[in-house]
Amino acid sequence: MPSDDRDQVAKRKIRKFLNRSAAGLGQPIIDLRDAATGQMTMQLVWATDDRGRPTHVIDLEQPTLDRATMNSVIVDCRVFFLAQEDCFLPGVVSALRSLLTPEQSRDRRPLVQHVGQIVNSRGLTMPEGRAPMYSGRLESDNGLGPNRLLGTDQVTMDYIYGVALHEDDERRARLENVDEESIPLAVILQLDSLLHVIHNVRRQVVHDLESGYFRLD
Repeated sequence: MPSDDRDQVAKRKIRKFLNRSAAGLGQPIIDLRDAATGQMTMQLVWATDDRGRPTHVIDLEQPTLDRATMNSVIVDCRVFFLAQEDCFLPGVVSALRSLLTPEQSRDRRPLVQHVGQIVNSRGLTMPEGRAPMYSGRLESDNGLGPNRLLGTDQVTMDYIYGVALHEDDERRARLENVDEESIPLAVILQLDSLLHVIHNVRRQVVHDLESGYFRLD
């Protein structure tokens, strides 16, 4: 493909990404973040004795959304983790780097690694040992192999294709190993991680655009 055509394809991806990642994306999940830290938080509720001293935990307050709201966020976010979409995050970063100088492109390698920690060709992912939470039964085969728990990325992808979209019976069956209350929490945490990465990619794209490193016209 001639370089001019490649540039136009890259610019089209950047335009679509800027449109799809505009303010308001994932707002129901963003609203669950702690205002001070910008992170998801959970709070232990303690029982107390007559003198007001904590004695034992009686509840764990965690971020939650109703299924319809959560599914709507999934629909909005799917374009960022499906490899065939123009807004697929690794593809957006590649498009950005192709519009920059070789030196600027090399300087964006950390962004490639940043995106790769949450999205790859198979969809949503998480580095080994880095998932916000794990669930499932250790004593049985979860579909990933014996003695392996399901991370937030696996639970989320299983929920998306097994429950939300009703496309994969195997994924839905695997969720039977997961505590019912853990499923929406896993999905929220994974989508929250994705939204952080989308935001960071957008900041870099806008920075490079405003700095005049490339043009979209």
